[in-house]
Amino acid sequence: MQENIHAEMEEIKKEIQNLKILLMKAERKPKRVIKLKGMLKGIEVSEGDIQKAKKSLFKFGA
Repeated sequence: MQENIHAEMEEIKKEIQNLKILLMKAERKPKRVIKLKGMLKGIEVSEGDIQKAKKSLFKFGA
């Protein structure tokens, strides 16, 4: 039982280290500005569309 927990903890440590490395690499990349001018021409976005997008974007779960 303890060996299993120890193995799982080691796996979690490795995943955290990998995430740290990914974050450090992402911070080094220069930020590019993507212009959306003209991309939504003729499209109407309602408040309901925005709320749905927020819910979808910030949805957390397993």
